[in-house]
Amino acid sequence: MENLSLYENLFIKADSLISEGKVSEAKELLEDILEQCPDFGKAHNHLGWIHYNKLSNHEKGMYHYKLAMKFDPKYPAPYLNYAYLLVDLGKYSEAKEHIRLTFATGDNIDYCNFYSELGRIAELEGEYILAYQYYKKSRDLAFNTQFIENMKINSRRVCDKMSIFEKLKIKFNKKI
Repeated sequence: MENLSLYENLFIKADSLISEGKVSEAKELLEDILEQCPDFGKAHNHLGWIHYNKLSNHEKGMYHYKLAMKFDPKYPAPYLNYAYLLVDLGKYSEAKEHIRLTFATGDNIDYCNFYSELGRIAELEGEYILAYQYYKKSRDLAFNTQFIENMKINSRRVCDKMSIFEKLKIKFNKKI
């Protein structure tokens, strides 16, 4: 238990380093943590984030996100980070399936962000009514005013892409 507390404290330090923009120091610290405690899920998540977002190493990012979900299934961050990664890589079917499983089995789910990702997938696939519905659902579940504003912007952008017929369906709230 004492060692776990030490690793948790080191993890908090690594998290702070990332926030301060000291990503290389954080990466080294996270690697040190995982060398001693290879099943520390939160460290895997953060290392996955660094590999994907800062080093553009998609494979290592994916690897660490999967380990984070395996070793700490109740920690919500890797589920959303993994969804972002899949969407960014254009793996839409895999992302939808991951989100579906997360909804079915996950705890502490940030639904508004997952619905936003489903909206992004639908928009990228040209399904503008569905994208609009997901963005609206995301907005309805959100509390952060900036996030809500972003969902409104996303909804307006999707409406601009719609045909007249699609806009009429939205206006009269017809089911697809």
